[in-house]
Amino acid sequence: MKVFGSLLFIFFIGLGIANAQTDKSYFLDLPSTNQDTTFEKVLHLLLSSDYFVVSADKSSGLIQCKIVMDDSKVFTKLEVDILEYNLLTRNNQDKGIRIYIQANLKQTIRSVGVNSNRGYTDDNGVAKKPKYYEPLIAFLKSNLI
Repeated sequence: MKVFGSLLFIFFIGLGIANAQTDKSYFLDLPSTNQDTTFEKVLHLLLSSDYFVVSADKSSGLIQCKIVMDDSKVFTKLEVDILEYNLLTRNNQDKGIRIYIQANLKQTIRSVGVNSNRGYTDDNGVAKKPKYYEPLIAFLKSNLI
């Protein structure tokens, strides 16, 4: 019984650590000093890429964009991830500009039948895993820094 209690304690500690690691905010710091210029650069960069710009508001510094993560080649996948991003540009005191990034994961799931092709979209909410943020951050870093 003592061993079971110890294992249960270790399990909950590990679960807490794993949960704490996913509650991370994602951002990118840029050496630029002008928020409007940074906003314009990010907007033009997204418009010339695979990201679809849903909306942009220069006065608030908010850009909303999305991308379909469908890497299937020959056969159509039955499940496709759609990532919707909010990017917020803000002055970071005397350190330049900080772009805050939030991702929302939606999955479109298709069911293929003989006489029909149906599907539905499942909204999973704010994505916590780094794999949903890292490609966008790397893309922005490689083109802005």
